[in-house]
Amino acid sequence: MTVLLFILTLIVLVGIHELGHFLAARAFGVYVHEFSIGMGPILVSRKRGEILYALRLIPIGGYVRMAGEDRLETGDAIPAERVLHNKPAYVRILICLAGPVMNAVLALAIILAVSWTVNLPVLQVADTVPGAPAAGVLQAGDRLLVIADTTVYTTSDVSRAIDVSNGQPLEIVIRRDGVEQKVTLQPRAAEDGSGYAVGIYFSAIAETTEIVSVPAASPLYVAGVEAGDQIVSVNGEATTTRAQLLTALDRALEGNDTVTLAVLRDGSQIDVSLRAGGRTVDQVVKDVRFGNHGVEYHRPGFAAGLALGLRNFATYASLLAQTLRDLVAGSQEARDAVSGPVGIADMIGQSLSYGFLAFLQILGFLSLNFAIINLIPFPGLDGSRVLFALVEWVRGKPIPPQREGIIHAIGFVILLVLLMLVTYRDILRLLG
Repeated sequence: MTVLLFILTLIVLVGIHELGHFLAARAFGVYVHEFSIGMGPILVSRKRGEILYALRLIPIGGYVRMAGEDRLETGDAIPAERVLHNKPAYVRILICLAGPVMNAVLALAIILAVSWTVNLPVLQVADTVPGAPAAGVLQAGDRLLVIADTTVYTTSDVSRAIDVSNGQPLEIVIRRDGVEQKVTLQPRAAEDGSGYAVGIYFSAIAETTEIVSVPAASPLYVAGVEAGDQIVSVNGEATTTRAQLLTALDRALEGNDTVTLAVLRDGSQIDVSLRAGGRTVDQVVKDVRFGNHGVEYHRPGFAAGLALGLRNFATYASLLAQTLRDLVAGSQEARDAVSGPVGIADMIGQSLSYGFLAFLQILGFLSLNFAIINLIPFPGLDGSRVLFALVEWVRGKPIPPQREGIIHAIGFVILLVLLMLVTYRDILRLLG
């Protein structure tokens, strides 16, 4: 299934990209020899009019072969006005941009479709920061429904309302123990001057300190903690949420190997002695399941889904742009941010474990990624062809065709080498 979806993903991403170039070329009257998906030997082909439509063996890449694209085409068989390099520079720019634009449109369509169809978990308060405005007002398990007259679907809805509050009181509608009520929070200026905060930890599902199950290999089990127990304090520090428990355990384990846990069992409180054996807090609670306040779902309507989808699209684009900036600046290593076909296939396989909607979200992200990558002005990519056309537009005369062809050919070879290196690294990472 992973292999099939990977191949389908490549066909969709490349196909929609090349379709953009194809439609733009046809709209501006450019003669098209071939519209091909994939590379290598032809599997299936059909010629309609002047155009050969082909599906090729290797599902990586694709192309629209236009008359005069390499500026070396000669002869009178094709009218001069239908040859690409005879078209104005702005026309060639639009044809080059049409591919990335189609990928961006596909990404937006997928993100919107997911926003309209997915049931989103109602945001819950997992915990509050001691001394913060939310402390004593909100409690773990509270469902956040509305903030500043805006329905809450994601944490960004809350963050945005806090950021634009300018420190003015915020009215919040919550549901606690099945009953809706209104509370007011006074945002406080962040100490680093980055804006305002109210001190809430969010989660789709707020966990408690009640133990649902504990594996026999766990230090908690060895200490005597059982399913059904509720850990109410760590070394005397009260805990009512899983987040508080982990924080208290982390502090207690600093320089200490033994921690005293107060456990509520069958209405009686007992103390147990936990020996961590040098383990970190994450290792201590590994595979331990905690109780929770349950989870609820709601679905955005058309208008809310549209706004949510557009915000997610902008967030994806911003993240990709920031990654490129970090790579150029050297603040992020390419091996941590770049994946080849094998890495993408692994990503698709992992998304399948979360359901088809998760796969669609990955598909939308990859399509937007494909659009942005192709806009980079590197030889062989659409961005470089746009750059050459812009230079021609400014100079008033074209760059020598042989020189431009050589530059694009060198860039294409470099891209292939980089693709092989990234693929090799992805294989080693998966095997490791």
